[in-house]
Order: sequence, then C-alpha cells, then structure tokens
Amino acid sequence: MKAASLNQIKKELETISPQKLMALSLRLIKFKTENKELISYLLFDEDDQASYISDIKYEISQLLADTKTLPPYMVKRTFRKALKLISKYAKYMGSKDAEAELLMHFSKSVYQLGISRYTYKAVLSIYLGTLVKIQKILPAVHPDLRVDYENELLGLQKI
Repeated sequence: MKAASLNQIKKELETISPQKLMALSLRLIKFKTENKELISYLLFDEDDQASYISDIKYEISQLLADTKTLPPYMVKRTFRKALKLISKYAKYMGSKDAEAELLMHFSKSVYQLGISRYTYKAVLSIYLGTLVKIQKILPAVHPDLRVDYENELLGLQKI
C-alpha cells in the first residue's frame, strides 16, 4: 500500500475537526518514543532552547563521565551512544548552530578525557569523524559563532 503525499495529507488535515486532529496526534504519539519526544520538545522546550541545550550537554557529560575506567570497546559504545543522542536532539531542534554547539561540547569533553594518537583506534576514529562533521556544519552556522568554533576546532585537532 502506498502512502499519501505530504500535500494530500496537509489538505486532509485542514478539513478535519480539532477533536479528530487531537485524537490522530495522540494515536501517532503512542507508537514511537521519538514522536513523543518531538512533541514534548515542540510544546515545552522550543521557546527556551538555551536551557534545552544545557540539559543535553549535562546528559552527555554524565554519559562520558565514567569512560576513563571502561575498557576501549565500552568507550566506543558510549561515544556512539552520545553521538546518537546529539543527532536525535539536533534533528528535533532543526538548528545547525545548536548541532555545532552540541558536537563541540562532545569533542571538548572527549579531548579532556585524554584522547591522543595512541588511543584505541576505533575511539580515535570516532573523535576525528566528529571533528570532520563539525567542519562540514560550520558553513551553515552564524558567522559570529563560526569564528569561535573554528578557533576551538584548531585546538581540538592537535592530538
């Protein structure tokens, strides 16, 4: 069965009653946690993006806090989990500035953990891949922030 196009769905949503629209929304939210998280962000956190970003940074910092004592394969899994969280939250916010800020926070945290070229190869490649991702995002970031991020990025690349 083929799904209707976005335009068809939009036209149909314009014709239905608010009660039915709410019922459809609640039914959609029940199926996936991501849908519920997105609606929660749009309803409660969209107006205060700064505190939302600080909450995400705190969550990432907590996740990375114990990686110093973990074996390398667990460190790799933890880093990937943190990057997955960043991607998900950045998708909710729809802002390249916020995504760059979160990725920079992740990179700084990893750098402070003591990443070096002698580190486990998979962990090092995740770190370097994050730096490349930041470089790709920078052209879409606000010019004032871009200069700051480029300077910080130069410091993070010295391993």
